[in-house]
Amino acid sequence: MNAPSPDTSPDPPGPSRKLVFGLKTYLSLMLAAVSTLSFLVSGMVLFIYRVPQITEATRAGLITEAQNLALRTELVLAGMETQLELVSSLLLADADEQNLQFILSSTAGKSSRFSAVYQLDKNGTVVRAAVKPLIDERRRQELLGNDYSRVPHVINLRESVTPVWSEQYISNISDSVTVAVGARVGEGALIAEVPLEHILESLQTSKGAGEAAVWLLDNKGEMLADSEDSSRVGVVNVSSEPLFREASSRWSLAGQMRFEGRNFDAAVARTRAVNWFVVTRLPAGLASPAIASTLELVFAVTAGAALLGLLLSPLLALWVARPLATFTRQARRVANGELPGPWPEGRSLELNNLSADLDRMARSLLARERELEAIFNASPIGIAVTSLGRQPRIIKVNDTLLQLFGHPRQALIGRSSADLNMWADPRDRERLFQAVEQGQEVEMETWGLRADGGRFLAAHTARTYTDASGQDRFAVIVLRDITELRRIEDEIRHLNADLERRVQERTQELVQTNDRLSTTLESLQRTQDELVRAEKLASLGALVAGIAHELNTPLGNGVMAVSTMRAALSSFQVESAQGLKRSSLDRLVAAMEMGSDIAQRNLQRAAELVTSFKQVAADQTSAQRRRFDLREVCDEIVLTLRPVLKQCDAQVVMSVPEGLVLDSYPGALWQVLTNLVTNAITHAFEGHTSPRITITAAALGPDRVAMNVADNGQGIAPELLPRIFDPFVTTRMGRGGTGLGLHIVHNLVFNTLGGSVSVKSQVGEGTEFQLELPLIAPAQAKPE
Repeated sequence: MNAPSPDTSPDPPGPSRKLVFGLKTYLSLMLAAVSTLSFLVSGMVLFIYRVPQITEATRAGLITEAQNLALRTELVLAGMETQLELVSSLLLADADEQNLQFILSSTAGKSSRFSAVYQLDKNGTVVRAAVKPLIDERRRQELLGNDYSRVPHVINLRESVTPVWSEQYISNISDSVTVAVGARVGEGALIAEVPLEHILESLQTSKGAGEAAVWLLDNKGEMLADSEDSSRVGVVNVSSEPLFREASSRWSLAGQMRFEGRNFDAAVARTRAVNWFVVTRLPAGLASPAIASTLELVFAVTAGAALLGLLLSPLLALWVARPLATFTRQARRVANGELPGPWPEGRSLELNNLSADLDRMARSLLARERELEAIFNASPIGIAVTSLGRQPRIIKVNDTLLQLFGHPRQALIGRSSADLNMWADPRDRERLFQAVEQGQEVEMETWGLRADGGRFLAAHTARTYTDASGQDRFAVIVLRDITELRRIEDEIRHLNADLERRVQERTQELVQTNDRLSTTLESLQRTQDELVRAEKLASLGALVAGIAHELNTPLGNGVMAVSTMRAALSSFQVESAQGLKRSSLDRLVAAMEMGSDIAQRNLQRAAELVTSFKQVAADQTSAQRRRFDLREVCDEIVLTLRPVLKQCDAQVVMSVPEGLVLDSYPGALWQVLTNLVTNAITHAFEGHTSPRITITAAALGPDRVAMNVADNGQGIAPELLPRIFDPFVTTRMGRGGTGLGLHIVHNLVFNTLGGSVSVKSQVGEGTEFQLELPLIAPAQAKPE
């Protein structure tokens, strides 16, 4: 699946290329040179062999020394940071001005590394300062009151909770190249200046008596300190040096650098705290002390080694060349995708390990190549790899693309898609490759042509990549047949349009139906309101019937007493016409006394009944809210219902204690109890021999009362219980029942009285309605 890679075999020698030889030829020439110039060649071979080792050892020593110095620098800087943070905490803990100035003066003492220490307030103004005793006191005075709010490291310190270091600058206090370190002091800051020469002294002390020169650089390559020449500080910049640029992205690095026309072996180590660099360096090449001493040793031993080298060189050349040549042959077979033969083995452990590693690597590469090839061909999407340039050519395709276009693989490889007439519109190809040549990621849809002339719609995605040499560019083009997908999308769009039209039509029909239903609902609502009013009028009829029945007896007795008195008076008049007698007068007085007494008592009873009925009627027909005794209202209601109760010979047992005073709507309560009692009389006692209705009440806490209206009738069917308070639910529909009595009860209890109502019933055992009412009806309640 991999695109062709550039040829990695050695280039043939040319006029501008270095002359190279095969390993055997090279060794033969070397042996010839040794045989003719044994003394010189022996020494040079030994010298050349030792120089890289010496250089490597030198650089290893330099990098170790640079790392140690970098660590020492970090420790020195960390010690300064710790000292400054300690001083900051002391400044926060003490409010006495003399103590504060003493703390600063001690921090900038004679033995201190700090040349100056000054404290800033929250606005960045210097409020107190101290300088080394060797610095003029006027410099400290000039420092007070200065505004450092716009100094970069002061700005950075406001956004950091840890100490912050500045870039190097020329201090106007010590007149030397200086860096500053700052720590926060509450809302203000504490700044300490450190001359770079003190840092260098610390480095030289830790370096000891080593011969290497030491530099201290900032992250821009500026010279902060130089152990050889202090005049370079602040003047020399090595940012252009390749070794420094490479070390900027690493913690430590060793290599060669050129400075002031000389080559040096150097090592660079970076400090983690302030991102400075420590450079240790020694002269490189023959100027290196280690190489110079080695060169002297080489000349001393070369004479003795020349003869031995002349004898052993041919054997060594043959021993070295043979396995290397085998390695070369096997590596070329692996590069060509072939399985190599056995790798050379010998008595050398390293050679055997190398052979084993190369064998594993070769097998792993071949297995990965085959795995990628299988994935490439198994992809359900067509993939083609094309070279870019003046004449793009197909260099690799997978099986899916072959099936898509119907061309054999050999007909595609090495040819252009334009030559094979694979594009319905050649301009699409030009647009795709033009965008690819410009490095754009391409996504487009075009019509393609199969080998049999058939057309299909393809979605193209193209990306470019460059081979390992960075010279040859390739494009990976991915194709998907989306003909069926687009056809389905078109069908879906048509279906959506049709569905939207049908939805609109159906919506219009539903709107019209909804209008008709709204009209019907309004009509039903009006009918329900009329039925509710009729139900209330029926209750008023029962009230009138009760009044007539109760008044009939006392008024009849009164009429009878008056009639008796009138008859006695007529008899007295007849007797007195014949002559007045005492006995006649006594009979008249007795008759008048008895008749008046009977008339007075019955008329008094009638007056009481009228007063009671008047109060009940007033409560029922008005929405007036008043305070009333629950027992009195219940007595009046039962009294008005006596004619109805006598129809079924029902007994009312009432257990309502006196003193339960409610601030509520007695008319609504009358309607509730009347509906519950009449509902029991109408539905509960059919065929019952001893009907009984029980009305009980009891206080339920300090602000509520519980009332129960129960009967011993036939009960309510279980399927009706969940709907018993719904409108038009009745077992006597068409026989005088409206199904609104309990619905009115529910609305009055919840909406007017502000309470709740529930029902329990067992078929054959009776029904109990449970009311829970507040002693004070809610203010927002509206009577029905």
